[in-house]
This record gives sequence, C-alpha cells and structure tokens, in this order.
Amino acid sequence: MKLRNLLSIFFLTSAGLSQAVEPAAQLFVSMPDSLVPSIEVNRRKDLIDLFHAGQESRVDNKLGGSTTMTLLQDNSLTIDLSQQSQMALHLYPTQHGDTLIALVNTVCGPAADSRIRFFDSSWQELPTAKHIRPLSTSDFFIFPDSLTQTRKNEILQATGIYLVEYTFEPDGAICVRPSWGKYLDPESFNKIKPYLRQSITLHWNGNKFL
Repeated sequence: MKLRNLLSIFFLTSAGLSQAVEPAAQLFVSMPDSLVPSIEVNRRKDLIDLFHAGQESRVDNKLGGSTTMTLLQDNSLTIDLSQQSQMALHLYPTQHGDTLIALVNTVCGPAADSRIRFFDSSWQELPTAKHIRPLSTSDFFIFPDSLTQTRKNEILQATGIYLVEYTFEPDGAICVRPSWGKYLDPESFNKIKPYLRQSITLHWNGNKFL
C-alpha cells in the first residue's frame, strides 16, 4: 500500500511538472521583481499551479488585494493585477532565432491606458521603437478630404491626451484601440467619434510589429 501511494504521488508530481513547462509560465516566474513588484515569486508559482489544477487562479498580493491569472498558454499569459490594472505578455520568435517578450501593462481609470515594452529571454529591456511602429493620435482618425486642416486640428486637440489599449490577438497580432470614449465627456466624444477608427492591428514580421 505504501509503495502504491508513493507511485501515485510520483505520477501526480510528474504530471504537474510536465504541465508547468510553458515558456510563458517559466518567464513569468523568472521575471524581475521590479516588473511585477506586487507578486512575489512563490505567489506567481501558486497562480500557475492553480491554473493547471483547473481551479480559480487567484492569490493575495502585496498591496492587500488579489491577483488573478485569466490566461495561460505556451506563448502567452494574462494577469489581472488588481481591479484596475492588468499585465499580459506574449512571446515571439525572431529572425535571429531567439525570443522576443512583449509585455503590456494596462491601467483603467476608467479609460484604458497601456504601455508596451520589449525584452529578450533574459529580461534585458530592448528599445521599443526598434520593435514596433510608433503610433500617434492622428493614426486613429480617418478624415474626409472635404474637412479643412483647421477642423482636423481641432478634432485631434479635443482628445486631450494619448489614450490607447494594447491587447494580444490569438494569432499574436497586437490590437491597439483608442480609449477616449471613457475619458471624454459624451458631448466631446460625439464630436470626434465619426472620424475615429475602432482599432489598429499590428503584425509581427520576425523583426518588428507593422
């Protein structure tokens, strides 16, 4: 009976280890504390174990709240750090045979405001401009030729600040959505809405998102 119990424990442990080999999970555990200060390493491991077990993947964080893992795949994961903030990462193969980590942090207050950063597999930060096409407020507008430049400038200035949300699509593309709808008052937003693009999708070519 004791031998049978030991064998059962061995096989269960082996199964758990085999499930925990997702590259995204490994990089999440090895992530520098400075990038995710609210979740210590052991809590990150707990999130992964709970997710593999099919349970609610939620742990207490250092800020006195809770953190939840909502997605874990080989090359991607998403973490709700709190009710107002989220972190997501996705791994991309490069033309040089190594791996690029794209890391997105989003704060909702209530308008979503994302920041995207890039790292190598050792978590050394890489220049953002080198890996993604830079976007500006004007990229999210489509103006008819009949609109004067003065009117175009007025519409662009009405946005106030640059607010966009970055999300990873299932195929690895990055979708960038403007967030002014939850930042501006309804009257101001209705003035810019007719010209506003819903999103911009950027695709990875092995070297840069375009």
